[in-house]
Amino acid sequence: MSKFSNYLNTISKANDLGDGSDIQWLFHCGMLFSTRDKWWGDFKFRHSSHEGIDITYYRTQPYKTHLSMIDHFDNSIKVPAMDDGVILNICDDFLGQTIVVEQKKQLIPKKRILFVYAHIIPEVNLKIGDSINSKDIIAKVCDTYKNPQLPPHLHFSCFEISNKTPSDHLNWNLFSKSDEVNLINPVFI
Repeated sequence: MSKFSNYLNTISKANDLGDGSDIQWLFHCGMLFSTRDKWWGDFKFRHSSHEGIDITYYRTQPYKTHLSMIDHFDNSIKVPAMDDGVILNICDDFLGQTIVVEQKKQLIPKKRILFVYAHIIPEVNLKIGDSINSKDIIAKVCDTYKNPQLPPHLHFSCFEISNKTPSDHLNWNLFSKSDEVNLINPVFI
């Protein structure tokens, strides 16, 4: 399984932002896993804890000298796959669509590890049942015109679920019910 820090480098390379060593990723506390803080609008509180991490803000060299501006994703940003897997579902979310991918190498018997890429527009040729490989471009970040307070961003989540859960149930109705899924903080992958 890829490390989250390596995944950020992959996003950098896929979008010609740099090789990873020359980019600094920036996160408001409301973008992080398990927070109830909002990072947009009134900056108050979410109705439930955040199930993943939101990726959008970055600085490129010379960030070490504080001369570079903070930038964020737009809807041209390509979304690479974090690891090898199989697409189990493609569903709508409140900004765009979500791709649900089961990791190929299952480490725990009777459990599935899912990577969830949200607020995206999937590549046209992708469909449920397709195998994907690490670093394959699977989507672009969607335009967030539905909520102009939010810049385009990739919401990335990791879940552990039972093998018995049907693939067509793998959507945000299920993911927001913490008693049926185990949330995994992507930063510690």
